[in-house]
Amino acid sequence: MLELIRKNTLLTNEFAIETDTDVDSALSLVSINTVEGNEADGFTEITGITLSLDYEQIDEIIFILQEASNALKRSENL
Repeated sequence: MLELIRKNTLLTNEFAIETDTDVDSALSLVSINTVEGNEADGFTEITGITLSLDYEQIDEIIFILQEASNALKRSENL
C-alpha cells in the first residue's frame, strides 16, 4: 500500500515553512518562504527556497538550528 504524502506547515508573521513528505520515496520537499501581510488582511508567501531532502539532511539542519538556538539561550543568561 502506498503511503500518502504528509503535509505540515509553520506560518509566522515573518516566514512560512512547509513540508511535503512522501514516505515511499524517502524524501521530503521543504519550502521556506518569506511572508508579507497580516492576519487581518491575509498573508502572502513570497517564493523562497524549496529543497528535496532525505532524513539525514533534515537531521543535519535540525542539529545546526538547535546549536544556534542553544547559543542564543546561553547569551541571554550572561
